[in-house]
Amino acid sequence: MGVRWLSRRCSIVFYEFATPADENPDVIGWATGSGSVLIECKLTRSDFLRDAAKPARRKSRLGMGQRRYYLCPPELIQIKDLPPKWGLLWLERGQIVVKREARGVPERNLPAEVQFLTSMLRRAQIRIGSRPLSEWLRGENRFEAKRGIPPTLDRRVRKLEARAAVGK
Repeated sequence: MGVRWLSRRCSIVFYEFATPADENPDVIGWATGSGSVLIECKLTRSDFLRDAAKPARRKSRLGMGQRRYYLCPPELIQIKDLPPKWGLLWLERGQIVVKREARGVPERNLPAEVQFLTSMLRRAQIRIGSRPLSEWLRGENRFEAKRGIPPTLDRRVRKLEARAAVGK
């Protein structure tokens, strides 16, 4: 649910990825012009209390996310329990209810966010193979992505298909 909620607010959203960064957020996204948004999902009070002991929670400059939220079942976390400037989201009957908007933490760990994004781009590079990631992102490998064949072979196949269509 947190992914869907954040996807409506951010153009890029990742969830449940472990990276070399000091913090591995449950959900994190980036919105044009408004920076990064982090969501920590908690199902139990003990999980929330353990999370509060993390260095990234005790010192906000160590944590990722310009805006930070906890997402939990109703009543599990109260506004009075939140770290300063954190927002609170409750999942009620399949809907996310904003109990408090995040107020923004300007002293976030930007190097950790860059490390996280670098890790995601590295994973994308591994998945697309030896082609440069920049070409794939520009759409030069869109046929490879859709059909699972190299673009040069795809071009040959399309030419042959076009010739065959003309010859009919």
